[in-house]
Amino acid sequence: MARNALMGKKLVIALTDADGKALQKSPDILKWSVEEITEEDKTYPIGEETEYRNVLQTGWKGSIDGQAINTAYDDIVDAKIKYQEETGGTLTFVIFTTETYADGTVRKYKYENVTFDGYKRSNDGNNKPVTNTLNWHATRRVPIQ
Repeated sequence: MARNALMGKKLVIALTDADGKALQKSPDILKWSVEEITEEDKTYPIGEETEYRNVLQTGWKGSIDGQAINTAYDDIVDAKIKYQEETGGTLTFVIFTTETYADGTVRKYKYENVTFDGYKRSNDGNNKPVTNTLNWHATRRVPIQ
């Protein structure tokens, strides 16, 4: 029988700007996803039967979803648009996660050079909450001791 493992309530996520300063308003995060980005490099040497495969880790990506309890999602999108218009560059952020497992193990990670895209807002109508989604991409995930 399966035991309870990493539960949503045992996952803490914090966002900061690239300088490490906490955002004025934190977005409500109800769903979090993370996926490794890799590139595969294969070589087939002439005269050899064996193929050589090298998998390179190139980054991380995922999404955050939550309810519109404040303007945090819009603030992030507005800030990145303003930064792009003023500098021509891409505004970066940092994501910190703390995961507590059923056996008491705690893992903390810092996702660096985070960029956001794919902002979506939806509402099912009536008295259902407005929800937001932001896709994210990070160049690195660093364990924090």
